[in-house]
Amino acid sequence: MRKNIVIMNLLVAFFWMTMYSYVPNLPEYSRSLGADAVVLGVIGGVYGIAQIILRIPIGATSDKTGKNKLMLQVGMGVLAASCVALIFADNTNLIILGRLIAGAAAAWWVVLSATYADYHHDDLQVKAQGVLSASSNLGKVAATVIGGIMAQFFGVHSIFIFSFFLAVGCFVLASQLTDLPEKPKSGSLKNLFSLFKNRDLIVLSLIGILPMFLCFAAPTLFTIVAAQDLGASSLELGMLTMVFFLATAVTSLFVGTRMYKKIGGINALAIAFLICAFSLIPAFYHINLIVVFLMQAVSGFGFGITSSAIAGLVIRAVHPHQRGGATGIFQSVYGIGIFIGPVITGLIIKAVSFDASYWFLLALSIASALLCWLLIPKKYAAM
Repeated sequence: MRKNIVIMNLLVAFFWMTMYSYVPNLPEYSRSLGADAVVLGVIGGVYGIAQIILRIPIGATSDKTGKNKLMLQVGMGVLAASCVALIFADNTNLIILGRLIAGAAAAWWVVLSATYADYHHDDLQVKAQGVLSASSNLGKVAATVIGGIMAQFFGVHSIFIFSFFLAVGCFVLASQLTDLPEKPKSGSLKNLFSLFKNRDLIVLSLIGILPMFLCFAAPTLFTIVAAQDLGASSLELGMLTMVFFLATAVTSLFVGTRMYKKIGGINALAIAFLICAFSLIPAFYHINLIVVFLMQAVSGFGFGITSSAIAGLVIRAVHPHQRGGATGIFQSVYGIGIFIGPVITGLIIKAVSFDASYWFLLALSIASALLCWLLIPKKYAAM
């Protein structure tokens, strides 16, 4: 069990390193190929489409078969295929295809999350998801540092090749896992459909759309564009994303601690959304790069709590043998935010202005905080 936990944390770090090593420089590269704000929104959003479609069946298959090692090997193969597509992408259509395949690979996050949950006792699920989130974000931090350096000195295309070799490393790590010998299986579609009657799961999944909407619209996409317009270099774009994920990793570890429980899970979530709202005040993105870096850190503090805390509550809302299916539903639903966040924001920017889009995101953050207080059952307040 301990060996599996160590391997899983390494695998998760390398998995997201593969996915995010080129993300900070992808808008710049896409713009060089002729992409406008709407096309950038599609490139950012298409990543969520495959996740919406695939995560529920992948989660259900995980519950039914218990063969998580084999499933993870397949997922790492899809991850490598996304890198190959981007290596040969010389126009925006092929970039969209590469990101679509990357989204399909990201759908395997449901198996990673559910498998990691199987290695921990029920009382430790929220904290375990916080640790897993920290590992994933540390991987993203390393990716943005290395990717930014490579883009600065060798060009953006070199990062796609680097990502491919990372994906091969992920496959090797997945091959070292050992399936649990007595993992309970859900056995039928009836058990999957019963999850849709779980009110707590559905409420948490719908709230889960909101941080993904905000994250994929602002700090990982259009904030990067704003920084580029302020004169940021390829290296600085990588550092900008690194700051966001480093802050996310730090606050992910806060989830499940004594202080977190003292504040209360629901209160902590609401406060985190309000922190995100502060980071989205449009004026901050017209001053200078130092202020933009600072707002990226503030945004990361909020996202680290919202993303990992909601994921942990989802695990607590279902029986152990339903974790794969429940996580699949949760991640498919929040995939809606990954898709529509960049698309809607891009449309607002093109139709109105950058400032209008960020005022809209700020209002959405405040509404998200209110929804946490109004909709999440009070029994989760201490979790």
